[in-house]
Amino acid sequence: MSLLPSSVRAMTDRHRRRRTKQARRDARRARKRRAGTGSEPPPDDPQQDPTNALSPWSFLVFASQQVEAAKPDPLANFRSHQEDPIDIDYLVKSLVDDPDPGSASVVALFAELLDGELQLRCREALNAYNGPLVPWVTALRDVDVYRAVRLTHVLGDFDQILLGARLLDGQEATCGVLINHLDDSEIADAALFVVTIDDAVDELSGPDCTAADMSLADARAWIECGLKRNFIFRDTATWPDCRPLLQWLVGRLPDGGDLYQSPMWDPDASKALFDEFFASEAGAVFDSRDHRYLLQELTESGTADPLRWSAARVEQVLDSPLSEGDHPLKVLLDVPALLRAYIPFAHERSGIREGLTARALAALDWRDVGARSA
Repeated sequence: MSLLPSSVRAMTDRHRRRRTKQARRDARRARKRRAGTGSEPPPDDPQQDPTNALSPWSFLVFASQQVEAAKPDPLANFRSHQEDPIDIDYLVKSLVDDPDPGSASVVALFAELLDGELQLRCREALNAYNGPLVPWVTALRDVDVYRAVRLTHVLGDFDQILLGARLLDGQEATCGVLINHLDDSEIADAALFVVTIDDAVDELSGPDCTAADMSLADARAWIECGLKRNFIFRDTATWPDCRPLLQWLVGRLPDGGDLYQSPMWDPDASKALFDEFFASEAGAVFDSRDHRYLLQELTESGTADPLRWSAARVEQVLDSPLSEGDHPLKVLLDVPALLRAYIPFAHERSGIREGLTARALAALDWRDVGARSA
């Protein structure tokens, strides 16, 4: 599941990647021709600097892809797509041996997105370089991440945090970070939108998703927590390619924010809800102590909200190791039927629309079909 619209994803199509590679080849060829003729173009010659081939934000996305691809990846052989990364070591050495504005601009870009020893080497090479740089590259450290908006889905599985950012020359972009609360609030996807944050909110808001501003410090706390918990193998068109870019933007936010808190139901409120369900016509057939214990455990899974059930949460519950607990087998066999009765009851009380309820029940029906055909 992703809330990121493909229409505003930056640098995910092959045409732009080919154009970027072609720009680098053209720059190398131009330098060779100049070396053969002894001529030297003015410092602002666009062919001399590959960063002129793309908009600043698009080039930042490209650089993020390269930095991420250069990292050791034990799961690289299992990923659906891989980039051929720039050899950053070679690029830094080239800048030292043969300084030119194109290499210097790219090294300056990587110096922002890298960390550790490679970042130090990039910065040392830049300190020794005395030539010109593209203005927006020199102003990267002045990027302003000025606003954070939380988009919350009505079923509670996901939040998407939008970070509005502005370069010194006024060019804006929005980074969207999808946080999956079904998987311990890890980051499920992230991408850069080359649009203002107001436009991104308009594009992504809808009847099932509400928007609200959040503090910049809280946004940093949520995202950094999600980055630390990102242990599940996941590969999308833009993730983890934009992880260095996301970390760079988050590093501009203030510290001291509060972490995400999952819904906490008062025990008395939960008991009253279950009493009401088992007293209803749909729940009366399950009104035993064992079924009550089972329903309590089911509702504590995933987002831990007893009133909101997505298809993904249903699938997660059905795949959970409930059989390892103390539930009798005859009660465990009632899980699909129990949820089929309980979910419409819960959604009616929480005001969830019928279409979302139907999707959750369809996940149960699909599992029943699979079990019968197995």
